[in-house]
Amino acid sequence: MSDIRTFGKAFFHALWTIRSILWGLLAVLLVDAWAIAYFEKMPFGDALYFTLVTGTTIGYGDLTPVTPIGRVVAILTGLQGLLITGLITAVAVYALRKSLEK
Repeated sequence: MSDIRTFGKAFFHALWTIRSILWGLLAVLLVDAWAIAYFEKMPFGDALYFTLVTGTTIGYGDLTPVTPIGRVVAILTGLQGLLITGLITAVAVYALRKSLEK
């Protein structure tokens, strides 16, 4: 049980250390959602849903951009999602290594 506790402590400590980067990336996701809502003429709620689905690289395909600017924003959102996923994965690997050190 102490390994799980050590992992959790290291994981959240590392997240706290990079919190400004995460907040910045999340803020850019909100700007992306606003841009999608503006250029695609869709409600902000739908644009936020589209941005989160695209940012997590799930991409259901139920909402798609049709304007060239909207498509560019969608591509950039997907790339940003890869950054966020990679960052969280790196934090998890760091925490796992810390929890296995003895």
